[in-house]
Order: sequence, then structure tokens, then C-alpha cells
Amino acid sequence: MTRKSPPPGTGDQPHGERHPLTVGMARSPIAALTQSPGLLVAALALGVFFAGLDQTLVVTILPDMMPDLGITVDNFGRAAWIVNGYLLGYTVAMPLMGRVADAFGHLRIYAVSTLVFLAGSAMVALAPNLELLAAARAVQAIGGGAIVPISMAIAGSRLPLGRRALAIGLIAALDDASSLLGPLYAAALVEPLGWRGLFWLNIPLQIPWLLAVALLVRRTPALGQHRVDWLGGLLLAAGLACLTIGLTHETDGAGSVWITALWVALALASTAAFVARQRRAPDPLIPVRALRRRVVGSGMALYFIDGAATITLMICIPLMTNVLWGRDPLQGGLNLMKMMVWMPVGGILGGWFAQRLGYRPTAALSFLLLALAYLAMYRWPDSPGSAMLWGTLLIAGLGIGLNDAPILSSVLDNVRAAERATTAALTQMVQTTGMIAGTALLATQGIGRFDQRAAELFRQRGLSASPEEYQAILRATFDEIFLAAALVTFLGAGLALFLARGRPRQPGWSPVVVATGGDEP
Repeated sequence: MTRKSPPPGTGDQPHGERHPLTVGMARSPIAALTQSPGLLVAALALGVFFAGLDQTLVVTILPDMMPDLGITVDNFGRAAWIVNGYLLGYTVAMPLMGRVADAFGHLRIYAVSTLVFLAGSAMVALAPNLELLAAARAVQAIGGGAIVPISMAIAGSRLPLGRRALAIGLIAALDDASSLLGPLYAAALVEPLGWRGLFWLNIPLQIPWLLAVALLVRRTPALGQHRVDWLGGLLLAAGLACLTIGLTHETDGAGSVWITALWVALALASTAAFVARQRRAPDPLIPVRALRRRVVGSGMALYFIDGAATITLMICIPLMTNVLWGRDPLQGGLNLMKMMVWMPVGGILGGWFAQRLGYRPTAALSFLLLALAYLAMYRWPDSPGSAMLWGTLLIAGLGIGLNDAPILSSVLDNVRAAERATTAALTQMVQTTGMIAGTALLATQGIGRFDQRAAELFRQRGLSASPEEYQAILRATFDEIFLAAALVTFLGAGLALFLARGRPRQPGWSPVVVATGGDEP
């Protein structure tokens, strides 16, 4: 009688090895600590956290950076490259570096990515002008963008199946927390350190976690053949760069419009060449075979919905605060913080629930909470009270955070070990794409519906239309957005039923397990 092969992701350690952190109890306290899964996850999560701060901290320190880089108020648009340079490098790095990590070993490329991030940070701190700083930010982002998926891949490969969900939930929670705290972190330290000092600070903050991960993991063999689709990566980078330049190019005349159109055309041509390349490359950047599996494909679809739902909340909450309730922008930002502060909490709870309830119920609960939050926003009065506002935003924040662990764990458990970093990177790209799509729909459909209603009101009432009537059609537009979002997220709860069945084995971590690296009795 032949023995059945284990499903992908459950017994696919290299060379048939068992999970290194579950071989047995260590004989000495020091050896026990070096085999602790809790310490490994903490080191990975903190490495992600401190690298992630740089995504959002520049929002606060832009006024300090501009005069030092020779940027005046009348050409403020050039400062967009301080942000765009990072986003461009971050997006390109995810699929390419994920594939490189799968091909050459997770620990090795994790170390390389961290060193690239630190080198980019030093280059930013030394940059004398905007052009060099934008290039340095791109270098910094290539390293920082790779740390997140590789950390999740290390957790997926080094921890047993029963502990992956909580580990991935913790890493995702710290990633969310870094985006939330980045502006506050910069605001607190920019005066004593200066903006350049903030980037120098990355080095002492990041090195300890690199050393800790290296000590706890020690080595990871290459899980796949040493083949990387470098041409595909180049085409992807070219497409994204051309699109970014085209969208940020200032159009002050017919000639400028044609230049913008040319950049966009080059972006489309590069993207088409990238897609064609992926269809025939022996080792594509995008794991096409894995995407054909129902569990993986449904996980990607859920992350797309999550991205669209998240960006809709992040845009609508401050916008409603400002234009409907007449509050200042600061209050709009504070209302958004009331939601975002619960996202890391949801990330941790998502890992805990996934281990006890399973992937499907946890993901379904996440999207049901999002649907409930949208329905509550639809029923908000003209000026919701503090309890109603806090309650709705708490539900929304928890809903966003809850889905990371069940979706990512379900996906990573069902791909080959040699594709985990690549697949984790792809999930991040899909989520970002969902955010882009959500923003586009808000800009076209949302504003379009308001314009139609405003035109009809002007046709009927002319200049005698009151501000209250325009406020009413603005509220009707928001209500349509919230109902549509509630429907989509409710469908997401149904789509969660296509994730992996059951729940991980060996639920839970006790203090003894975290401290010693042993299994629970």
C-alpha cells in the first residue's frame, strides 16, 4: 500500500527535514532560547515594524526636508518623488525579491534585503538634493519591501503548521502598526534628531533584529533552482516607473499632455511585455500554477477586496468628517486613527482565532465585521455621537486586521515551500492593486454620482439651491458608497468559504512553549 504525499505546505521542509523549531526540547537554557519560536516571530515582527516606519514617516517631515533639498512652495509637486520613489521601489521589490529569496534561501536574502534597506537609509541621510534622495528612497524600499514577504515565508517554513497563523498574524499586526505610528514617530524625533537623523537611526534600530533572526534561523537552504526571471523583473520595474512618471508629470500645455501620454503608453507596453514573458518563462515571477488552485486564487481575491474596502474607509472617514460634519482636517485624521489603532489588535486576534476556529470562519468573520461597519456608517445620523463613532470604527479596524492571518496562512500552507516568499509578495501586490482600484472607483463612480445629482439639483433649483440641499446629495452619495461596499464585503465573507478547510494543528502557544521552543504536552 502506497503512502499518500502530504498536501503542499504541510510537510514540505527541504530534504525531508522536520521543522527545526520542533525537533525536541533543548538541553541548555541558551540553546532553548535559540530554538524558541516565540523569539523568532518577535524578531521577524520587530524587523518588519522598524522597516515599515519609513513608509509613512516622511508625511510628517516633508516641511523639514523641502528647504534642505532646495524645494520651494511653488514647485511642491517635485516633493511627491520623496514618496513615489519609495512606493516604486517597494512595489517592484516584492515579487522580484520574493522570487530571489525562494531561489537562493530565505535567510540569505533576508540579510541582503536588510542591508540594502540600511544602505538606502544612509544614502537618504546623505542625499544633497531631491534627485539623489528619490533614488536613495527607491534603494531603501527595495530592501524594506522584501523584508515583509520574506519574514512571512520564514515563519511559514520554520514553524509547524499549528503555529503559522498566529505568527503571520503578529507579523501583519506589526506591519499595520508601523504604518499607523510612522508619522507620530517622526513628529516626536524630528526636532531633536533632524530629518536626516531619523534615517541614520534606522541602523541601530534594525541591526539587532537582523542578528537575532540570523541566530535563531542560522541557515535556510535554497528551496528552488537558482533561476530568477530577471528580464520579467526589469519589464515590471520599467512599467511601474513609466506609469509613475506619467502620472506625476506636470501638464501645463498640449505638449506636456502628449509627454504624459507617451509615458503611459510606454508603461502599457512594458506591462504587456511582462505579461507575455510570464506566460512563457520557465520560472515566472508570478506563481501561475499556484494561482490555479482554488484556495490560493480565493485568497488573492479576498486580499483584493480587503485592499479596496480598506482604502474606501481611509478616504471616506476623514472626508465625511470635513465636508459633512464641518470639522477641521485634524479631527478627520483623529477619526481615522480611531479605526487604525484597532487594526494591529485585529491582526493578533486573527491569528489566535484562526488557530482555534479555522481559516474559513475567521476570514468570514472579518468580512462580516467590515460589512456591519459599512451598514452602520450607512445608518449614521448627520452627526454621530462619540459612542456610535468609536463603536463603528472599532468594528471596522478589527475587521480589516482579522483577515491577514487566515488568508495568508491558508495561501502559504497550500503552496510549495519554494514558492512561499514569492506568493507572500504577490498577496501584498494584490492588496495594493485593490487599493488602487478602490481609489479609482471612488474618484469616478462616487464623484460622478455626486456631479449628476448636483447638476440635476441646479437644473431644478438654479442658484436658489441651499447649502443644505447640496449636503443632502453629498450624504446620499456616501450612502451609496457604503451600501455598495457592504455588499462587496458580504460577498467576501462567502468567498472565505473557499479557503483551506479546518484549522491548524497544535493550537496555541503557552508561556512554556514560547520560552523553550518545545511542543505543548
